[in-house]
Parts: sequence; structure tokens; C-alpha cells
Amino acid sequence: MDKNTKLILVVGVVGAGAYFLLKGKNGGTGAQERLIDNDAPPMTPMTPSAPTFSNSIDIKRSGNQGWVGIESADRTKATALLQIGTVGSINGSTPCSISEFWIDTNGKKGAFRCDGQEFYEIPGGSRFMF
Repeated sequence: MDKNTKLILVVGVVGAGAYFLLKGKNGGTGAQERLIDNDAPPMTPMTPSAPTFSNSIDIKRSGNQGWVGIESADRTKATALLQIGTVGSINGSTPCSISEFWIDTNGKKGAFRCDGQEFYEIPGGSRFMF
């Protein structure tokens, strides 16, 4: 065989291989068909939902050093449920991860600090939801 015949034969084999690779055995689109799953349900955009909390306690401002006071009526509940690292929200809008507790004279958790926060504006009737 001369050089031109070999070149035509190689181009023909490569072309036929490419045709069957892209076309597929069943007349579909071959490689493109394998990349797209036509049976999959359509994707719907996911919107992040706001965190929901099942517990809450009454709180108050306690000094200028970043302490969030726990109302006396809720100290037993706070002592049982709150731990360092508990994540919650002050009045549903200010995030808080508890980093430290102040224990009152009765051995109950009377105040806490939030990680990375120095000061909170806490109006009367505020709640910590966790």
C-alpha cells in the first residue's frame, strides 16, 4: 500500500470509531446520552430554611462584660438543658453559641456569654431560643 491509501484507511477507521462513539449502539446520542439522565426528576432550587428551636428561656442584660442573664424562673430549666457550645438565638435574630456560664449561689446557671460577642442590646421580655 502506498502512503495515500494508508492515510485514507486510518482517517476512515478513526471517523467510523468517532461516529459510533458519539452516536451509540441504539441510535441515541452515545456519550452525551450517558452524561444526561433523562429519567431523573427535575431539579428544584432549595431555599435554606431558618433554624427552628424547640426550647426557650427568658433572659435579661447582665452587666457590661457580655453576660446574658437568665431570669430566676428559668434557671432550673437552663441548668438542665444548656451546655457550653449550645447554639441558639436571642429574640430570634441574634445568633449565639454559648461559651461560658456564671453559676449563682444556688448552683444554677444564672448567666452565659456568647462566643465572640462582647455586648448585646437585650430589651425587657427577651428570650433565648435553642
